[in-house]
Amino acid sequence: MKNMVKFAIVFSVLLAALTGCELYQAVNVGWTIDGMSQDGTVTRVDYTVRNLGKLDLTGVNLKIGVDVLGNGTYPATQWTPDFTLNQNEVLYGSVDVSTGVPPLGGAMVLSIDMDNPKN
Repeated sequence: MKNMVKFAIVFSVLLAALTGCELYQAVNVGWTIDGMSQDGTVTRVDYTVRNLGKLDLTGVNLKIGVDVLGNGTYPATQWTPDFTLNQNEVLYGSVDVSTGVPPLGGAMVLSIDMDNPKN
């Protein structure tokens, strides 16, 4: 029973530290998929990405997936090239994803990657 109480206290302190972390609250990136177009075996996905946080971000990449079969899976993927995203900046871009056939579903951002932000 003593170990359970100690664990609960340590967990509570750790959780409070994470929620109060300035860096955690300063990074806030949003994105939308604006459209798709087909050119042979390649699907071009247009996107918008915005930095709503308090830090300038470098080396940002989005992993975009396309639902080729229309069943909610995203087997065809492509990472965007690196870009810099300053505070309150909005960028528009597109990436070509090799799908082989016209997709039956939409596209979605599956992951985001970035360099360590400097505060």
